[in-house]
Amino acid sequence: MLTYDLKITGMHCVDCAHKVEAALQAVPGVTAAHVHYLKRRAQVTVENPTIVVDHLRQAVQAAGYDATPG
Repeated sequence: MLTYDLKITGMHCVDCAHKVEAALQAVPGVTAAHVHYLKRRAQVTVENPTIVVDHLRQAVQAAGYDATPG
């Protein structure tokens, strides 16, 4: 297991955080994703280290937001 911390930009409400969380949870191999709206951060746990930050970032971007490691 590996956990990534991401900074999320573009969220304006709690519903935005739910959308980002759903997008991250839909990535194959993600075992947990928790988005903190007020902190603008996400913690994502993956079962396989072949899932890299870029995969997670692409999922967040597809939902209309952006993510950077941090």
